[in-house]
Amino acid sequence: MELFFGSHKISGGNAAPGNLVTFSIPDLGVRFKAPYAADNTVLDYAALLTLLEFIEINPQLFTNRALELYCNNYDLVNQVKDSRVEDIELAPFLRKALEYRSKLRFSLNWIPAPDNPAQNLEIN
Repeated sequence: MELFFGSHKISGGNAAPGNLVTFSIPDLGVRFKAPYAADNTVLDYAALLTLLEFIEINPQLFTNRALELYCNNYDLVNQVKDSRVEDIELAPFLRKALEYRSKLRFSLNWIPAPDNPAQNLEIN
């Protein structure tokens, strides 16, 4: 099953409450967006962790399915795959993502932003 996540930076990209985390699960017809006060890669990690929490609390939707997660943040994908970050601010987010990876079996892949349904959610 393909699952997509991303973020929208609003108000010039500052850490404003108008920034959004998003995810989309087309096979289930799920589209999610919520405000989150962060910017840059932290915002994308928040989107990833929100999606992973959704998977964890709804196991009946994902039983016996291979989970393929996609996002358009190349750095985040590599950080999770390599299990390391250079930016100390991202370390707690990476640690939590790795905890989820040990509980939920998923692959994480890069996708161009125009092909990411989570990037194309209406933001109004």
